[in-house]
Amino acid sequence: MIKKVKLFMIDEKPYLASLDAIQIGDKAIVTVGGQYPSIVECKSETTLKLITESKLKLTQPFKLFLEPDKIDLTEAQIETILQGEGVFEIEMSSSGIKYNLEPNN
Repeated sequence: MIKKVKLFMIDEKPYLASLDAIQIGDKAIVTVGGQYPSIVECKSETTLKLITESKLKLTQPFKLFLEPDKIDLTEAQIETILQGEGVFEIEMSSSGIKYNLEPNN
């Protein structure tokens, strides 16, 4: 399975998020105008609506896909990805995760 993901740096640690729909029980990365990423736990319908139906047009939620302990990227690879707006593809298989490190827009 190939999935397009976005790399975020939060407290100097890498996180991967997808554009998949966010549901109650998920963790999400929420940005304001593409900046100030923070992790939000969607524990209730109220929290989910606040981030997915925000009246602030600049608020963008992304479903948290992989946390730092599951990401195997070097600092140089992270810099390369961030130069391309942080979007790239990964391929998931039974043998693990393969990163396509060519930046995508």
